[in-house]
Amino acid sequence: MRIAKKLALAKGTTKTKARELARPTLNSVNEPRRYAPETAVRLSDFVEGVYLPRMKEQKRPSTYCGYRDIWENHLKPRCADMWLRDVRTCEIQQVLDDAAREAVLGRNSIKHLKVALSGVFKFAKQQGYFDGENPVRDAVIPKARESSETYAYSLEEITQLLAALPEPAATIFAVAAFIGARRGEIRGMTWENYVNGEIRITQPIWHGHVTAPKTRKSTGVIPVIAQLANRLELHRARLGWAVSGAHVSE
Repeated sequence: MRIAKKLALAKGTTKTKARELARPTLNSVNEPRRYAPETAVRLSDFVEGVYLPRMKEQKRPSTYCGYRDIWENHLKPRCADMWLRDVRTCEIQQVLDDAAREAVLGRNSIKHLKVALSGVFKFAKQQGYFDGENPVRDAVIPKARESSETYAYSLEEITQLLAALPEPAATIFAVAAFIGARRGEIRGMTWENYVNGEIRITQPIWHGHVTAPKTRKSTGVIPVIAQLANRLELHRARLGWAVSGAHVSE
């Protein structure tokens, strides 16, 4: 493939001047070992063939799934055909502006797009596919709709829901409401984790994948209030006084 680059107007430009103007470009092209030929790829080829497979090896399954979904649903339709080496900040800015203009994503979600793209180019630079400053760094988050506030149930609402739910759904809901754990952490709770009125998080389960707790702080002991302790004991009795093996939410 041949690429032409305009250096100056032909009128008034001598051969000597043209060579001087061309020298920086030619030096960058001819510089030995700057790029391996196989690193000349489109952004989609790099993300799907190099970046995502490595993230699948190194990250938690839920984290990898998040990266993959961001790429497939929001980034690939906008920037898949860009040549990785040639991406500029203005093009990244256009991607973010377009996402904000569609008004589907909130401001926080667009921040996630920027973080994801920055990670792609950081990894590309580490692997020799990209050189120079990360083009995502100076892109700004455009004005977009603010994310909706999350809603926390009051104690009265929790009590009403517990009265309406059958078992074991009521106990599962009580665990979620009274200890503040993540869904995967609740799925991974076993009776061994519930000792002396306390629950310890040891093994979150996400889509069948058993992983380590997300952070060191997540492994802390959670006190169990009386309302939940009573429900757990009744639930244990229904299971034949299970002490190990079964999950608390089963």
